[in-house]
Amino acid sequence: MNKAACVGVGLIGSSWAALLAWKGLTVYIHDLNIEITKRALNEIHKILKLLTDLYGSEPKGEVIISKTLEEAVEDVEYVQESVVEDLKVKKDLFEKIDNISKHEAIIASSTSGLRISEIQRAVRNYPERCLIVHPFNPPHLMPLVEVVPGPETSRGVVGKVVDFMKKLGKNPIIVKKDVPGMVANRLQAALWREAINLVVNAVVTPEEVDVAIRYGPGIRWALMGIFLTFHLGGGKGGIKYFMKSLEATFENIWNDLASWTEYPENSMATIEERVNEYLKGYDLEKLAEWRDKKIFEILKLIK
Repeated sequence: MNKAACVGVGLIGSSWAALLAWKGLTVYIHDLNIEITKRALNEIHKILKLLTDLYGSEPKGEVIISKTLEEAVEDVEYVQESVVEDLKVKKDLFEKIDNISKHEAIIASSTSGLRISEIQRAVRNYPERCLIVHPFNPPHLMPLVEVVPGPETSRGVVGKVVDFMKKLGKNPIIVKKDVPGMVANRLQAALWREAINLVVNAVVTPEEVDVAIRYGPGIRWALMGIFLTFHLGGGKGGIKYFMKSLEATFENIWNDLASWTEYPENSMATIEERVNEYLKGYDLEKLAEWRDKKIFEILKLIK
């Protein structure tokens, strides 16, 4: 693939565009609001500078602003959509791209919560080239992408996208069923609910939750994930011994975990207040810069 389009260039779209340009593609960026596109170009240049500083080499591709959707997608092999998380907006956009792009061009959505089976229904001409390619933020650094085919997506397209993502330096997983939230966000959602519950019930503060993850399981998860971590936790008996020996412990915890499916009353205000206390005036932009540099160092270790 030599040419790509990034349609919707907010936080995620800008990051995608920078990564694609860094890896040598000509990238056409487009957003409904030209001012957003111009701001995105500044952000892309910042990311490219960061990648240059981290990797010590210059970007191989280029980024071009497209004033119209047609201009952006008409001659590319790959389209990464990253517009607002609204099903109607995405369906309308996929229908338009399907009508104006080359029939062999792949159309991928960055959605983190919508389902490709719903989005794909809007595509009448070539639905087999549509799928979800969900990144983790920030896409220019985080290797995970979740590739989710729809009911009409061809196997050839899935294989081509997986190969393409690997060439971008990604670690793709193929999600075999179109479930809400895919894989990583479902795992995060379960942990997030319990983290909120612990804070709202005054068991710990947000800072202490982060310390618990950062200096506890988070270190092992970054290296090995959860299954290999627990497999080692079983010693010579491996995962079987781990599951049997801690069966009662986990059942006791599960019986006490939060099970609500809507934010409890006043929980949003409580979390906002406690997190603001925790931040103590941190500059968010500087915090993001620090995070990106540390992610790079962690990636060097786990590779």
